[in-house]
Amino acid sequence: GPRVGVDLVDVADFRSRFEGREDVLTGVFTRAELDYCRSRPKPWSRLAARFAAKEAALKALGSGLAGAMTWQDVEVTRDAVGAPGLAFHGATAQALVREGLAAGAVSLSHTESHAIAMVLLGPS
Repeated sequence: GPRVGVDLVDVADFRSRFEGREDVLTGVFTRAELDYCRSRPKPWSRLAARFAAKEAALKALGSGLAGAMTWQDVEVTRDAVGAPGLAFHGATAQALVREGLAAGAVSLSHTESHAIAMVLLGPS
């Protein structure tokens, strides 16, 4: 059946971990994710929401991926009207196929202090 994952990120903690560490940021986020967030107001809240989405996707997938995935394997995309979606790459995409799951829905929300994401994966 469907699987759900949720993750909550403290924006200040997230920023203190990542600010000024471009090598780490480019290892976690795709170029498209970084470019979009940096082009908008409150980029740290937006990046934190995308980090939460990556964590939530892993929770929805379960523990079968330990050590196999990279952060960039889970990418938050945007459609023509700006609604978020998910794209899976690499080992994570292969794990979805093995588990009989399809990229489902993602919902993001953020304030000055917190970012949250919920991911739903459904049968393929």
